[in-house]
Amino acid sequence: MEERQEWETDSEQEEDSKAKKKGSSLTKGYLNKVLSYYPFEVKDIRLLSSRSGRTTWEVQTAQGTKILKQAEMKANRMLFIADAHLHLQKNGLPIAPLYRTKNGGYCIGTKETAFVMYDKVTGNETIYYNKDQLSRALDFAGKFHVASKGFDAAEGAKTRGRLGKWHKLYRWKLQELEGNKQIALSFPNDPFSIMFLEHVDKMLERGRKALEDLNRPEYDQWVKQTIDEKSFCQQDFTFARLVDINQQTFMRELHSITYDLPARDLRIILNKVMKKMSVWDQDLAIHMLCSYDRVNPLTKDQYRVLWTDLAFPHLFCSVAHKYYLGQKRSWSDEKYIWALQNIIGVEESKDAFLKKFSDIVREIKNNNGGKSRGKKEKG
Repeated sequence: MEERQEWETDSEQEEDSKAKKKGSSLTKGYLNKVLSYYPFEVKDIRLLSSRSGRTTWEVQTAQGTKILKQAEMKANRMLFIADAHLHLQKNGLPIAPLYRTKNGGYCIGTKETAFVMYDKVTGNETIYYNKDQLSRALDFAGKFHVASKGFDAAEGAKTRGRLGKWHKLYRWKLQELEGNKQIALSFPNDPFSIMFLEHVDKMLERGRKALEDLNRPEYDQWVKQTIDEKSFCQQDFTFARLVDINQQTFMRELHSITYDLPARDLRIILNKVMKKMSVWDQDLAIHMLCSYDRVNPLTKDQYRVLWTDLAFPHLFCSVAHKYYLGQKRSWSDEKYIWALQNIIGVEESKDAFLKKFSDIVREIKNNNGGKSRGKKEKG
């Protein structure tokens, strides 16, 4: 059970609200009250960062350096994430130890905000341009998905999931892409819209084909298996929360989770890496998937679902969404155009990879020693 306590008076809430707007987050008295719930003698507190609804402090204690994180979410949502963190920790995943309160709570919640505390973990940054680190990061992703199995969320936790909901997501993104096409047509002299219109029909066609492919039995079968295994994925797998310690990948914190197929994390990782490269590097993609498959082997049917998700133009939809909604206010028109050019290059160079499904899956299996799960598969 998470701990809940109403601490603030109205004047203190107003003070804290003003402090958050200035980026200094919470008052020292408030923090001391939060920290008093943990079994540590606090020596010093230092603000590390405050952005995107999350604030972290470095806490010096007699038992070592800890990280206190505050997130703008209800305690029952944080309980879902914290409980998953402890589940991964118990199953041996290299992840920063999460601490309970004096009363055994996973997290502390007050109205629209929640806190967790875990060890500070230091190591080398995990980067997208280092082939060895990419291999270790995908090895870690495989371990993450294996360690997630058998998870039963704590009573009262507010769960989140997209299992069985990909059809709805694809349709929504395609409808938005159609709408953005109509918007682009109304701006005939806009450079971004001109470039967008040159490629949108191809992306719509690929997206519709991916939506149709979801009707194949492989998707439903994997959804059922994932439900039976009680596993989860990260939701937004990023190297920002990973560090390299003695050539071993370690997770500093668990940012979020959702009940969904491992393919979602793999698609996000592969797209992020290739976007950094500005081209779809087939050999690098195979190298990364081999590292994953050695730890958590996927069947050919499961790879077919991953290919479907890679074929859907998620990146193209995302940059159009950002531009036509004006989400990135700090981005200049030139940066938007560069981002669109980059994504078009990645999506177009991905085509050759997607067309070699059987050959690439065979190569992945050969490179990992031929491991596979379930029944023997046809080549």
